Amino acid sequence: MTYGEMKDYVLQLLNQYSVAGDMVPLTYNNQADDVARIPALTRDGLYYVTTTARKLRAVADLVSPERVGEMLVYEVPDDFFQMMSGGLIRLDPQGCYTRYHRYRLVGGRQILIPAADQGVYKVEYFRYPYVPEGTPEDGDFLDCPPEAQAAVAFYVAAHLAMEDNSFLYGALYNEFEMKLARLQEGPATDCTVTEDVYGL
Repeated sequence: MTYGEMKDYVLQLLNQYSVAGDMVPLTYNNQADDVARIPALTRDGLYYVTTTARKLRAVADLVSPERVGEMLVYEVPDDFFQMMSGGLIRLDPQGCYTRYHRYRLVGGRQILIPAADQGVYKVEYFRYPYVPEGTPEDGDFLDCPPEAQAAVAFYVAAHLAMEDNSFLYGALYNEFEMKLARLQEGPATDCTVTEDVYGL
């Protein structure tokens, strides 16, 4: 969905998109004020949805570590939000990727690995959405899964209605909550071999 499509959807939910088939002009009934508030609320809604119910998955190479004593310190990607269950993937000597669990995530931004285990690593993580600053162009695509876009639209519309129409606000926000609940992911299973922590 583009930003322009999101904006139109929000105005339609507020019943402010058209009158008798004609587009509502920006000069009518504070329309310009609502349209000016949509970018910030869209950003807020995108962050809300993609860091709770519908997280965005990503994989990135861990590169250029800094050696500190007996540890290698890797910086996580800039869009890193949260480590996925299972954490790191390591390229073993046979050329296969296997799960690696002897790491520590420090401060939410650095991954520590024993220097003795130096190798090729990838990190699986949940990322923040890419959200343009300021007012996006109508043709800019929103970094949001298709199944979550309606939830964002209801979130934005509810906040625009908050001060003027408590009934409409309640109806829109309840629908947002229902859509958010339907997006919740079930428990994930990760079939891996459990390593011998005793070194036997």
